[in-house]
Amino acid sequence: MSKHPSEKLAVIFYRVNRNYQYLMALHLKPFHITPEQWNVLKHLQEQDGLTQKDLTYMADKDKTTVTRIIENLVERGAVTKSVNSEDRRSYRIYLTDTGKEIIRQVQPIPDRLNREVCRGMPVEQIIQLKQTLDLLQEQIRFEIEQFNG
Repeated sequence: MSKHPSEKLAVIFYRVNRNYQYLMALHLKPFHITPEQWNVLKHLQEQDGLTQKDLTYMADKDKTTVTRIIENLVERGAVTKSVNSEDRRSYRIYLTDTGKEIIRQVQPIPDRLNREVCRGMPVEQIIQLKQTLDLLQEQIRFEIEQFNG
């Protein structure tokens, strides 16, 4: 019996993601920032004043991990926490000038890495890959909704 072409897709996705995160970590290390911290900073750059709950969802991390990331960024002076006026049990997270400077310094790295890892791929193939991955993501979300009823 022949295997379906989708066989081992999850393993390939996992390895590509793990290797890309490792490559990012290598390039971010001189800036003393992790890919996870970078992800949080980028979300705050796009929309400053997010809640920890928002960041947990957007960063696709659990609450404990995001809390630890935020605390590390607070210690570094990259973000501040303020009590959420809409829900005093939660905090809003804001970029500081230090955080904005970190973003300014680090931003060229992921931009460059994205180009480098796609070197040799025709633009059309990159676009097709993105479209295919978007379709897979939609299908995965649908399957999750079906499973959860």
